[in-house]
Amino acid sequence: MTLDSRAISRLAAILFTVLLIQIALIPHFRVAGYIIDLPLIAILLISFRLSAANGALTGFLVGIAIDLAIHTPFGMTALTFSMAGYAAGTVSSQIVERNLVTRALTTALLAATTTTVFACIGALIGLEYVTRRELGAIALVTAGASLPITAFSDPIVRWAFPLPSVQINE
Repeated sequence: MTLDSRAISRLAAILFTVLLIQIALIPHFRVAGYIIDLPLIAILLISFRLSAANGALTGFLVGIAIDLAIHTPFGMTALTFSMAGYAAGTVSSQIVERNLVTRALTTALLAATTTTVFACIGALIGLEYVTRRELGAIALVTAGASLPITAFSDPIVRWAFPLPSVQINE
């Protein structure tokens, strides 16, 4: 899918709103003591509607914006979000036309995997962000939170990125 100016402006509006909510509101509402990663869930949902390359690019740009706002090594979030966007864009042809439950479960699985990859990258560069005991809980909270967020956000993403209609010429 190529992005026209209308799709790019909708994408920018959605992502700006998600980043604003993540920075201003989400830290005040913790689930089991952990903060939900709303931009990650948004990247996954949006990348289901995009190609793998556009999903990776979107994930990278949002990750850079998050790296500017939080105190992690610069580029670490961008790397993991670009991998998540690429993975979601890769499976998009099998997921996007399925029902909401399938998209929600796929989002939960990819969100938990991305959270784990983020912690593993941190461990590789010598950072101890989370212990092994906390990693499972964080991945579980992220996956669990993605289910209702997907149900709420999916209509907005479908509005922003409608599937192209197929016309058969006879």
